[in-house]
Amino acid sequence: MHFMLQIIPVIDIRGGIVVHARGGNRQNYPVLKSVLTPSAEPAEVISDLLAWLPFPCIYIADLDAIEQRCQQESFYRELCRQFPQTAFWLDSGIKRAHEVAAYDDISNLQLVVGSETLVETEMLMQADSASRLILSLDKKKETNLGNGELFSQPKWWTRKMILMNLDRVGADQGPDLQWLRTLLSQSQAVDWYLAGGIRNEADLIQAQRTGAKGVLIASALHTGALSKASLKRLLKK
Repeated sequence: MHFMLQIIPVIDIRGGIVVHARGGNRQNYPVLKSVLTPSAEPAEVISDLLAWLPFPCIYIADLDAIEQRCQQESFYRELCRQFPQTAFWLDSGIKRAHEVAAYDDISNLQLVVGSETLVETEMLMQADSASRLILSLDKKKETNLGNGELFSQPKWWTRKMILMNLDRVGADQGPDLQWLRTLLSQSQAVDWYLAGGIRNEADLIQAQRTGAKGVLIASALHTGALSKASLKRLLKK
């Protein structure tokens, strides 16, 4: 098997510190405790993560921005400047097109627009912004969050798409492979990324076999359930 699954670590930030996401109940996320870093300060967590394994891409969820609509462009501009070799995917609760423009000049940043928060869906159809956006289809309690058309109409889909099952985040249940299979049958032109539920090496192999382009992972890295040795072995295949 040629292993080409992209592994993207997830950093969830609330109140300026990194928290541990579990089950989509954001109010109850505890401060991050990780085997990879003694810190919960975003730049230090990222630095320690990259020292452990030089991941080319990191996903950041800004929970304050998602819930309270407060964009923090200067914070992310500085973070991207600190780590120029790293590509960042940022979900900052984008609702409208004008919020995207503020990040246009950050070369190593791609914005994730979540179905949960997106209001101006039309911007997904505009070639200039759509090429820089990653649409995340967000699901919680088996309910699609946001505009239902985003889940069923491929015309809205960006080149890269995230399937974010919040029920499975930090829940040790395995990824939602059935959801992936359903959407793969609707479009082969999309690169699908699974978020939520990755527990171990076997889940990574299953995700690749099912057709995922990549996976977003937090808990399995920070608890040590996925070792550096197993990741290196997979990434060499």
